[in-house]
Formats: sequence, C-alpha cells, structure tokens
Amino acid sequence: MKKGFFVVLILFAAVILTACGPAESEFYFASQTPTDTSSWVYWVVIEKKGDKVVDAEWNAFNIEGDANTLYKGLDKVSASEQEIYNMNSTLWWHEQADLVIDKFIKNNGDYNDQIPAPAGVSITTSDFYTLAELALASDPVEKGEYKDGYHFVTLKDNAEPHAEVLYWNPKTEAVVSTGAWDAYSFGSIVVVNGRIVLSYFNNVFYGYKAVVENGAVKKVDHDSNPETPAISIMADYTTETPKLLKTKNHLGTSYGMLGTSSKIGIGKEYFEQAAAAGQYLIANQSFPETNQDGDFDGVAGVSITATDFFDLWKLVPTK
Repeated sequence: MKKGFFVVLILFAAVILTACGPAESEFYFASQTPTDTSSWVYWVVIEKKGDKVVDAEWNAFNIEGDANTLYKGLDKVSASEQEIYNMNSTLWWHEQADLVIDKFIKNNGDYNDQIPAPAGVSITTSDFYTLAELALASDPVEKGEYKDGYHFVTLKDNAEPHAEVLYWNPKTEAVVSTGAWDAYSFGSIVVVNGRIVLSYFNNVFYGYKAVVENGAVKKVDHDSNPETPAISIMADYTTETPKLLKTKNHLGTSYGMLGTSSKIGIGKEYFEQAAAAGQYLIANQSFPETNQDGDFDGVAGVSITATDFFDLWKLVPTK
C-alpha cells in the first residue's frame, strides 16, 4: 500500500516538473544618459533564468553616428572586433569586456565584486557594474516585435548640402568657418527581447560652442557692414584651438533653437526634442503618422519637423 502510494507520488512530481519545464529567459537593461559632451554611451543587457545569471552584454554607441568618419555608426564591440577601436593594448576592448562579463556570470551577477579585475583587463569597468546594478533593479523587458541587437539607422542617402556657418573668435579676433557639410538625421536603436529599449536621435550639423544669453546665441557685427549678417560669437575654449562639433546634440544650447521653439509654446532645444521623441518611441514602440506639415500629433515636447524621426524608426528591422 505504502509502496504504491510513493510510486504515484513520484510520478505526480515528475508530471509537475515536466509541465513546468526549464525556466524561461528574462532580460534586464540599463543605459547611460547621453549629454552634449558624451562620446561613447554604454548599455548593459543581463539574461537570467530563474535566479541565475546566464549571459550579459556590455556595449556602447558613439553619439556622432556616421558623422564620425572612423566608426561610421558602429557600436563599440563591432568597432573593436573589426580592429578599428584600437587601444594599443594586448587585448582588444571587446576581449577585455568579455573577461569582465565572464567573471560577472561566474559570480551570478554580483555587481559588488569588482576588484580585482580579471587578468588582462585594463579598461575601466565601473560603467559596466553601475549599469548592471541598475539593470538588475529594473523590471524585466517585455517581449516585442523588433529584431534584437544594436541598429544604427541613417538618412545619409538623403543628405542635403549645407553652406558654411561663420563664427567670431574673440581670442584671435578672426572669423572662423565651419566649412560646408551634408546635413541629415541618424539614430541609434537598441532592441532587447524584441522591444526597443534605447532610442537616440541626432542630426549632422557643424558648429562651435557659442556664447548663449537668455536662450539665444549672441551675435556680433564683425565687419561693421550693415549688408552682411551678424555672426555667432564663439564661446571661450581652453584647448589650443576650438573644437569643431558635428552634430546638433553636441552643440546643445549653442544650436540656438530655444528662442524659436519658445514662440510656439514648446521652449525646448533640439537635443531636448530629439530626446522626447526617443522616449516616446521607447514607451509606445511606434510613432504616429506625421501630418501634412511633417509634424507629430500628440507627441509632447516635439515641435521640430518629425518626418526624420518617423523615417528612421521605419528602418528598424522587425523579427
């Protein structure tokens, strides 16, 4: 009697375990917030099955996108694997990142166990562990319909030529030209578990940091000629020469959009509006159709022509 009971119990337990099956993967994500001085912006993805960390990713995108003629929109791992991102060390960046990840997985996601770094690792690892902690403290990423991975999207094929922009350099009392360039928008998109979790938009626009007062770029009549337009006054710089910036997000308030957008009740610079569009896409996983003026209806904080954002989103591949 007892023997039969235990046989039935064991069979019942086996059925329950079979029905439950192996634990499904859950994915956790965190990223840095880019600023006007950012170069590489890092993100971390962690995969867990049950309570066990089984995999992780550490990567970064460059906010210059393909305006950067060296990286051309590549993520940092790809740039390292292609031997473009060169640190002149024994191990490439992606190889060192893999060693850090291996230790993290071995320690089952213990982000406090940072020191010592694995042998051969000379890169700074604090970015990884800070983001890993944030990722594990967040909710798992819901499933979506997009193709996983990093996607660089660009409208470079539709670029339009932009004339040079002149600046007045108070240090040298000389006019400085940006030179002409091709203007277009681009974006960096990260998809985890089929869902867009990072959405960064930018635009190629050459310029220098400028003197900004009350939301407007200060200008000067440099040649005392009323028939020539006033030009922007270059902000103070500490290096030997001023740095030519290549995107609107890098220019920040020096792009000088605040005054214009304030007139229509938005009061946001380009980089703020691009960020608002990116956050909307993350929250809603799609953009509404643009209206006849090329604008979004119902996307708070975006007054600039939104056609580019819409077109870039359409380039993100689905499964």
